[in-house]
Amino acid sequence: MPSESPSGKPSSALSSQPSSQPSSEPSSRPSSIPSELHSSQPSSQPSEQPSDMPSESPSSMPVSSPSESPSCTPSQAPTPSPSINLFYPDWGSSGYDQGCLNDGNQPLCLYMVNDPDTYLFSTLQKCCSQHFTWNYESCMGTLDHSCARALWYPDLTGSNTGCLRDGNEPLYMTQNPTIYLYSTKADCCNEFYYYEYSTCTGLTSLSSGTSYYADWLGDDICKNDGGAPPYMVQNPTMWLYDTLEKCCAAHYAWKSNECLGTSVSTSEGLYYPDWSGENESCLNDGNEPAYMTQYSTLWMHATLKSCCDEHFSWNLNLCLGSSTSAGSTKWYMDWNENKCVQDCIGSSPCGGLAEAWDIVYDTQDKCFKDLTRDVVV
Repeated sequence: MPSESPSGKPSSALSSQPSSQPSSEPSSRPSSIPSELHSSQPSSQPSEQPSDMPSESPSSMPVSSPSESPSCTPSQAPTPSPSINLFYPDWGSSGYDQGCLNDGNQPLCLYMVNDPDTYLFSTLQKCCSQHFTWNYESCMGTLDHSCARALWYPDLTGSNTGCLRDGNEPLYMTQNPTIYLYSTKADCCNEFYYYEYSTCTGLTSLSSGTSYYADWLGDDICKNDGGAPPYMVQNPTMWLYDTLEKCCAAHYAWKSNECLGTSVSTSEGLYYPDWSGENESCLNDGNEPAYMTQYSTLWMHATLKSCCDEHFSWNLNLCLGSSTSAGSTKWYMDWNENKCVQDCIGSSPCGGLAEAWDIVYDTQDKCFKDLTRDVVV
């Protein structure tokens, strides 16, 4: 039996059974062997190193400090295993939303699979460089696509050169959010500052790539130096062309040879319409204007008749007569003189060359009879 009151000193040998009550003061040193049962209370200080194995159940309390930036959109399912799909151009979106994806949802038709060098890439950069040079920053994800914690609005009352998201938009914009507020800067710039899109978005490499465009403000020919204005880059189907020939035909047909950079074909012996001459006729004296030789298929003709038919069909006889023809020598009614005259140039009975609308007759008698047979005397 233990003594009723403890001795002043501990015994020299350990007792075979633990006491029923713990000591009033904890020992200053931990025991060399951990206890088999967990304590009911957590330790006052957390361990410096995490445990080797995660807990089977999440903790009931969140961490004391949240992450610095929450995700834009909460996940709806666990993160899938890493993708090994190749990047492909996604033309299903519109405008600056177009880019490259590697979600495995490329078109089911086989043209991409059958031509992987053109359509399938192991890196985003290669895909964007190949297909979206005009939209490279957006394709690469380097534009400001931060989560829409603050919406972008056009700075119409400020510098009016870009979009802001400082929360200071006018009340009328807040009241009409579908018109004035945007979740991305690119969308706001595209809507209100399309004419200076690169300045608004801060793009540094907005380029038309190797596509051809009409350089109206420069050399006034088609170029493919990547320097097309932003409005052309934003609407490539209207302004950009994959060949020089298509661009020149669309915008410089009147000086095709200069645009194409080809030598002007010789016009020696060819007829052209002489707009500035005294007679409405075609000439082949080699003095045609430069724009006619630059687009010779439109203005130059191998024969006089072809030129007159094309450009002076309403006054064909005069056009032909100004060169070698002296008229048909047939007869027609000169309504100013009220008599039948001959289709020729010279003294009477010639009355000059007949017009295209004049009815001509083989003889003067037929001309007179046909014109007077219905007249009642």
